[in-house]
Parts: sequence; structure tokens; C-alpha cells
Amino acid sequence: SGKFDHGERLFRSVASSYKSACTGSGDNRELTPEMFYMPEMFVNTNAVTFPALQGGGPRINDVALPPWACGSAERFVRLHREALESEYVTANLHHWIDLIFGFRQRGKAAEEACNVFFYLTYEGAVDVGGIADPAERRANLAQIAEFGQTPAQLFTRPHPPRTARAA
Repeated sequence: SGKFDHGERLFRSVASSYKSACTGSGDNRELTPEMFYMPEMFVNTNAVTFPALQGGGPRINDVALPPWACGSAERFVRLHREALESEYVTANLHHWIDLIFGFRQRGKAAEEACNVFFYLTYEGAVDVGGIADPAERRANLAQIAEFGQTPAQLFTRPHPPRTARAA
């Protein structure tokens, strides 16, 4: 459409995005690869005028970073990448695989892990071609296009932990 979305839905703060994803059942966010190597994505270098928040407050500019980044997008990306590459993440990566691609993506295991999403996000949840009402079909397609889909479930059993690398 050539326009930005409402200010409330723009990525404006790491803390507010994290809080919203953890507390809002309709807010599904992902850490894109750029968050681990591209500090420029957090800085409004082109001085774009973004929409104001509907409730007032400061106009959106650079992304607000956590205090430990000390106001530096470069520091944020470096520490974020170090965390991703840490032994802790390596030792626990199989749990993430279980949530995103595995047995905790659907059913009782997903419910127990608080990993349940809106039904239209799941692959095969609705046969869009079989919807007779054109308005309902368009609404379903718009929902999928605007809010995305859960990845295909690849595993039905717990994923094994990564084995240690030989030195």
C-alpha cells in the first residue's frame, strides 16, 4: 500500500516487542537473521518519519535497545550473536526445535508448553480452495498473508540434544 502500519505495530523497541510476544496470544514474533549480524536494522539512518503512536508519546525513530546494549546497535548485535553461539544455546537447541518443528508444535505437548497459535497459522488447517464464499476466502488468505504460518511439523518425537564436538 506504500504506507507504514500503525505505530503500535512497528518494531520500535526490543523490550516492548519481547513483552508483547510473551503476553499477547496474537503476537507472534521471530528473531530474523539480521538481528544477529546487521546493527543497521536498529538505526533510522534515513530519518524516515514513522507514524506516531496512537496514544501519543515520542515519535518512533531508532529501535529502543535493552540497557545492556548501552545505546549501541553494534554492541547489541555482537552480544546477541555471542549468546546465540554460546554453549548454553547449543546444549538447549533441541528444545527450540521441538517447539518450532517438532512434537511440541501441536496437540497436548504444545498446550503444555504454551506453544499454541491461531488455528489458521497451521499448515493444512483450512482448505482455502474449498471455501465457497469469496469474502471468507479472501479473509482467510489475508489472515495468512498478514500474520504468517507456523512452519511445517517435521518431527513427532523429541529431538535429540546435540552431541559435543570432538576437539
